[in-house]
Amino acid sequence: MYNNELTIKEEVKHIVEFLFIAALLGLITGAIANSKGHSFIVWWFFGTMLFIVALPCSLFLKDKTGKKCPYCAEFVSSEATICKHCHSKL
Repeated sequence: MYNNELTIKEEVKHIVEFLFIAALLGLITGAIANSKGHSFIVWWFFGTMLFIVALPCSLFLKDKTGKKCPYCAEFVSSEATICKHCHSKL
């Protein structure tokens, strides 16, 4: 019985270590997405659950740090004076 308790304790320890490492890996995808103007929490959760899928997705995200064009609703650079999509003056 004593050996079973040690085995269960070791299994719990490994599970906690795995969850801790997964949460740390989720920080990578969260930070990348946050730098591009997306939600850190959503991308952290996605990266924690499916890091191998979330990392390439976060790397190929569109940058949302600019401003939206009032005419076509596309994101453009915050320094832009003319929209690159609809060519209207901002």
